Amino acid sequence: MKKTPFLELPVGRVALLILGSLALGGFSSAFAAGEASPALGLGDAVGLAFDKSPALRAREAALRQVQADLVRARTYPFNPELDLGAGDRQGPDVSSTDYEILLTQEIEIAAQRRKRISVGQSDLSAAESLLRREQRRLAFEVEIAFAEALAWRELVEIAQIDADLTRGLFDFAKRRLDAGAGTQVALNLAQATAGRSEKALQQAVAAYKAAGHRLAEVVGLPPESRVEPLGGLSLRERDLPPLEELVRQALVERADLTAARYEMDAAEGAIRLAKSQAFPNLKVGLFYSEEEGTDRIKGVGLQLPIPLFNRNQGEIARAQATSERQVAEASTAELAVRREVADAYAEYLAARDSAAALSYLVVGTFEENLSLLQRALEAGKIDAAEVLVFRREFVGGQREYVEVLFAAWVAAISLDLATGSTSVPSSE
Repeated sequence: MKKTPFLELPVGRVALLILGSLALGGFSSAFAAGEASPALGLGDAVGLAFDKSPALRAREAALRQVQADLVRARTYPFNPELDLGAGDRQGPDVSSTDYEILLTQEIEIAAQRRKRISVGQSDLSAAESLLRREQRRLAFEVEIAFAEALAWRELVEIAQIDADLTRGLFDFAKRRLDAGAGTQVALNLAQATAGRSEKALQQAVAAYKAAGHRLAEVVGLPPESRVEPLGGLSLRERDLPPLEELVRQALVERADLTAARYEMDAAEGAIRLAKSQAFPNLKVGLFYSEEEGTDRIKGVGLQLPIPLFNRNQGEIARAQATSERQVAEASTAELAVRREVADAYAEYLAARDSAAALSYLVVGTFEENLSLLQRALEAGKIDAAEVLVFRREFVGGQREYVEVLFAAWVAAISLDLATGSTSVPSSE
């Protein structure tokens, strides 16, 4: 029969394979005290977060605001104006009524509307990119919380097995002392160890519950409901391209960098708009007036302000400064992205290699030595203190392995976030 690699076994399963054979106490869940918690897989958790996240709702509302600004930019800003007037004319011999009608329309003569639309479209594209970034960040946060809950569940299993083991060893030491084969020192050591193991178990249970509350909060449920994660913590093996290729991917795929580019476009468009607004708007008018029973007057009028003092200097300077700031911030963001990718890449490789090494050198060696330890214990060739040495190495190695698996999981999804490849639920 082909042997299952330890990397493919859940950590708690490895522990049960080892300590279950020692018959030093069965596994009893310390955190199954009748609590009803909703159980979610990772995909369901991410989908629920997308439905309920207030942060995502806020970003979607911001997008709708920008969409409304674009509607406003596309709408011609000036409506026609109609003036009506009437008055009595009183003379020495006759009186009459005069009427006057004036229709005017303000006209932009420097294509300001087209420039406003261009700025609005760039702002909209930036807002859409920021929404995508928020979605990816939310999926990342859910997966972090999910992995943390899985890790603490594994640590609770290890702590439970450790508590069972130390209680069994305590009973074993008492029996040896009663039989005259043990010492009070060995019994006291076993009792103290059992007490510390029970304390560690309760601390792990509390941490696991807190992780479930955090997972509930990040998916948008009341934190007191506590979510139970489905699945197990495992090493995510993946073939990575060279770092330079991942950096190039991030520069293309990162939605926040895309948003920064659109914001630069909007800033440049705002400069063009501000300069065009230095040109005065033309007012065209049609008028008609008459004096009752006498003259009728029709005509066309034009009104054009003279930009002698106000040539929109302040808005132009402000738009130019904004553009310079956007360029500088985009350059800073690009450098930060390059660093994030490099850091995540290095962290993932280190965590992956550490997990593989621990699986082979630490976790895998326990099964090899198990039969020797069991035969020695049954034959009375070793005492409880010697078993406690094995227990310390076992528990420490198992905990360290879980921590490294969690670090590898976090590093993998951090690399996805850094390169802009985090998976999000379909919008369809």
